[in-house]
Amino acid sequence: MENQEMTVNVNVEQKKSNAAWICGLIGFITSIPNTLCALLCAGAAAAASGIQEDGTFDEAAADKAAGGAAAYFWVIVLVSIVCFVLAFMGKKKNSLATGVAILVGGVFILINGFIGFGSMLWGTATGGLYIASGIVSILNNKRSN
Repeated sequence: MENQEMTVNVNVEQKKSNAAWICGLIGFITSIPNTLCALLCAGAAAAASGIQEDGTFDEAAADKAAGGAAAYFWVIVLVSIVCFVLAFMGKKKNSLATGVAILVGGVFILINGFIGFGSMLWGTATGGLYIASGIVSILNNKRSN
């Protein structure tokens, strides 16, 4: 038998991953306790800001703090909902823009989980999942189908 030369061509085709919307869905589920904790902390901050040094209660200061805390709470809820909706667009053609938007929202939630009203555990989980969803969406931009 003679040695014959064989040529083998291997085509590796990467499909777009479903991990973006799966991470977005789990991130949204973990954002529910995060926003509830933010709501509780916002109420506690509003109540604490109205207490004076002499033990009296300043209602105007408490109202001002409650308004700011409520606005902050709604920003967290809005960012979480936007990231959740964008996570389902992670397999579309515009997945680069979608991924960057989810990444920014995830970083926002992660930072606020550490320094803001949200709980550190749930804020870290939510932010981390949205960041993973954003990265997968960006990577999906380079993949076919």
